[in-house]
Amino acid sequence: MRQEFTFYLDWLPNVQFAGICWALDRGLYQDAGLNVNLVPWAEDGRSIVETVNAGGLCAGSAEDNLVVSANACGQAKVSALAAMFQQTPLVVMSRPESGIQSIADLRGKRVAMHCDGIRILEGMLDLHGISLSELNLVEVAHDLDNLLARRFDAVQGYAVTEPLELAARGATVSTFALRHPKLHPYAQVIFAPDALLAAHRQVYEQFLQVSFAGWRTCLRNFDQAAASIRRVGEPMEDRAQEIKALHLVHQLVTGGSGLERIGCIDPERWAENLCAYRNLGIVPPDTPLSCALDTSFWKYGSQAEGSGIQAQPTLPLRTPASDIR
Repeated sequence: MRQEFTFYLDWLPNVQFAGICWALDRGLYQDAGLNVNLVPWAEDGRSIVETVNAGGLCAGSAEDNLVVSANACGQAKVSALAAMFQQTPLVVMSRPESGIQSIADLRGKRVAMHCDGIRILEGMLDLHGISLSELNLVEVAHDLDNLLARRFDAVQGYAVTEPLELAARGATVSTFALRHPKLHPYAQVIFAPDALLAAHRQVYEQFLQVSFAGWRTCLRNFDQAAASIRRVGEPMEDRAQEIKALHLVHQLVTGGSGLERIGCIDPERWAENLCAYRNLGIVPPDTPLSCALDTSFWKYGSQAEGSGIQAQPTLPLRTPASDIR
């Protein structure tokens, strides 16, 4: 009998979760004894951490600052286990006529951010010596029309899909990434409640092993990855655009360092981000720099070498008949 397991996404099961879709489509979770149910993000007044904390045997996906702040502020005892994206895809999007090309150009502008990115932008502003009073910053829900209708001069975007979706609607956009040497967030972080991690360790280890087997394999074959998304997820309207998006996803998943260390969270980089979050007031000033991080569940490749930890093996694949030529 397979173990029921729920994975709560912080967006839709699209190209951003290509590895998860691949593993689900190819039956890898079932082969590992798991019956995984993907739950897309839905606006219901709760944060993704609150949803996961009340979600039974499950895990979730979130930006690292949301996991840290929930833990540090006593909202939920959860831990980050691995990161699907080594680089954050969070960007600021604008129309070319706005003249916005960098964070400094946001001065005097109307800027819209989502709940998962507004504190990151505040951190970037602080690191660049820009006061919040120098711009009109508003928190909004996702709506591409915010930029198309020129309600704002700049809006939060996800580099994977939204610039492509806007281009398909006839809008050219400029973007800049929300990254800084002192604040380099992890994205689509896989996290879970501490109590469940203690009680069901093997389930979480299996889920991570299968999920990253899916990521490693799908990033070697974009055509078949797109096919898997179409079977079990929510694909983009234009398949050619989806292939472009998969190229972008590859860079975010690997961080430019290849597939050997995908999923791994570097404790030193995590601590640097925590320092920035403490300085910003996102977490209390006495928050430990290892807050909400548990690296014992996922180690792979070079991180495991020399540590006595065996690297996770790649699981056998099940190929749908529609992919056989």
